Order: sequence, then structure tokens, then C-alpha cells
Amino acid sequence: MLVFVIPLKSQQVAKSWKNVSQLFERCLRSICEQTDTNFRVVVVCHEKPEIKFNHPHVNYVEVDFPIPDRNILQQRQDKGKKIIKGLMYARHFSPTHVMIVDADDCLSGRIAEFTNQHPNVNGWYLNKGYVYQEKSAFIYYRKSHFHSWCGTCNILKFDTCNLPSKDDEYPEDLVNLYIAHKKLPEFMIRKGLVIEELPFIGAVYIIGNGENIYQKGFSSIHNENKNKIFFLLKEALKFRPINSSIRKEFGVYQLS
Repeated sequence: MLVFVIPLKSQQVAKSWKNVSQLFERCLRSICEQTDTNFRVVVVCHEKPEIKFNHPHVNYVEVDFPIPDRNILQQRQDKGKKIIKGLMYARHFSPTHVMIVDADDCLSGRIAEFTNQHPNVNGWYLNKGYVYQEKSAFIYYRKSHFHSWCGTCNILKFDTCNLPSKDDEYPEDLVNLYIAHKKLPEFMIRKGLVIEELPFIGAVYIIGNGENIYQKGFSSIHNENKNKIFFLLKEALKFRPINSSIRKEFGVYQLS
């Protein structure tokens, strides 16, 4: 079984709780469209989001951690603690694998089926994926190093996960490990556990939605290259229209 763990920011630090809830609902709907129903979802939150969608495989774990301010470091630490809490709760389901999912991203409906077919693999990282800027008619194809951009990028064999010995412990080294998503494959290698590249596009990284901690849009992603014309022309070739196939597999739709 695969368990998806979603850390959700508090209403008290959201710019718009309505927006956070809509983004989360789209994320949740995309996860729950798995072709294999042998999965569970653990949502770790201060407050339950205001959504209409329900699914019997979704579990909410409410926490009373100190509310972070809008300082990026504090928000990241809050996210890391929620990830650890979710991984600890996932034990209830005896999963073979877990996947940490950012609450505004969308997932392929094939992930649970693929993972459940390979119960003994140490895990996978998402080397390629899509990037979608909210309200756009196009989607960007990132053919490599997707995991260095997007936090929704690692599937880990559950018994390889480092977890605290007690339920209410959140060691700083573990918090930092789980928020440093692009370093997780390297950490696994140092443990002698190689995780493989997922052989298909597994996620859509959602940017420019008003609630991202880091990426506000493509200009912030491209950063120092954003004024280089040849770079931008090359990047333009990586955009494609969002067709019905992409929308169906990843559950991407425009928010109201």
C-alpha cells in the first residue's frame, strides 16, 4: 500500500484560506483518482480545510504546533514537523511506501498502481514532471531535475524512513531532512539505499498560485537566466497546451 502524506499550512498564515482550500481540494481530487484503490491519504493540519470533496481513504490529523509567522524558515520547519507527524501516523496502515505531497500540486493517477506493483523497491524520485502556472492555458515540461524544483518528488519505502522514537519528538535533523526534498536521494545513497527514477511523469508542480513559499512564477524559477533571449527561446519550446489527456491523468483544472 502507498500512503500519501500532505502537510497543510495553517489558516492563520495563509494569504487566502479560500485559495488554500481550493488548491488543496484540487490536489486531493487528483490523488484520489488513482487507478489502484490500495492507497491512503494523511493530511496534517492545524485546521481542516473548507472543501466539499470527501473520500473514505482520506485521514485528517490535526496538530497544535505553534503557529509560524510568515518567515520562510519558520514555515519550512512547521512543514517538516507536519511531514514527520504524517509519516508516524502512516504506520496505522502498514504501508510499503509513502509519498510526501505539497498541498497545491497534482499527481498522476498511475502512481499507486505502479508503486504497489513493486513493493520491494527502495523508492523513486521524480526526475521529470510538468510545471503549471495558475490560470495558464499551457504547461511546461521539465525533462530532468524536476525533483530539484518541486517538493512533490520522492516515493520512499516506508521501512527506510528515518523517524523519531517517540510520537511527539521532532528532531531538528529529521525536520531538515524531510523539507530538503532534493537531497533525499543523496541521503538514501549515503545509507546504501539507491532509489530509482520514476519511469513516467508523476506530478504537476503548481506555481504562481499566491500561496507558494518560494516560486511565484516562471521568472523566479529561471532567475538569473530570465533576461537571456536564447535561453528563453529554448525554454519556450518546452511549453505545450494542456490537453484533455493531461487534465484527466493529473486532475488539473482552473480554479474559480
